[in-house]
Amino acid sequence: MLSLRVNTLAAWMLAVGLLIGLSPLNPAKAVVVSGADFAVIETAGPGNTGHYTVINNSVSEYIYGFSVTNPLASSVSSWTTEPGWIAGKTPVLGYPKTGFGYLTAPGFWTFSKGRPVFHVSSLTIGPDESSSNFFFGTAELASLVTLLLVDAKGNFSTVSFDATPAVPEASSWAMMILGFAGIGLLASRRRRNGFAAA
Repeated sequence: MLSLRVNTLAAWMLAVGLLIGLSPLNPAKAVVVSGADFAVIETAGPGNTGHYTVINNSVSEYIYGFSVTNPLASSVSSWTTEPGWIAGKTPVLGYPKTGFGYLTAPGFWTFSKGRPVFHVSSLTIGPDESSSNFFFGTAELASLVTLLLVDAKGNFSTVSFDATPAVPEASSWAMMILGFAGIGLLASRRRRNGFAAA
């Protein structure tokens, strides 16, 4: 009877160890949100201040704005030091404000020889450019990014993508390995005890 209680207690301890291992003790400090040609890296810094690094790897698209879904956005501030850009909560209209938004002028139209010509603003993040001048005031990292894009012909589009799952930290791997080893040991003991009883 005592052996059964010890085995049951050991099984519960191993299960708790596995759960702890599967859910990291320390949240990821950086999350990469990326699509085929674009990436947004969210980095949580000290004092609940983080920043976004926006990377444009496309060959023809310019980023003139982006929004990031964040559950704490309604209660914390966002700001930018990127020249010509503004920051604010999203959505612009409606409630609740569930994310951060950053925006600049995409460009302007002129007429040349009776035809409209689009001129992309130099404030945009163009092909092979990046910027880390977008900030937010929380350690809570987001999961969904929407980019506002324009090309040299004045065609507007958007692209949205989710965060890439964070890689477990070393402590999480250690807890998972210990948990699996413990389950294997318990199964081995039960098998041995089963043979002894037979």
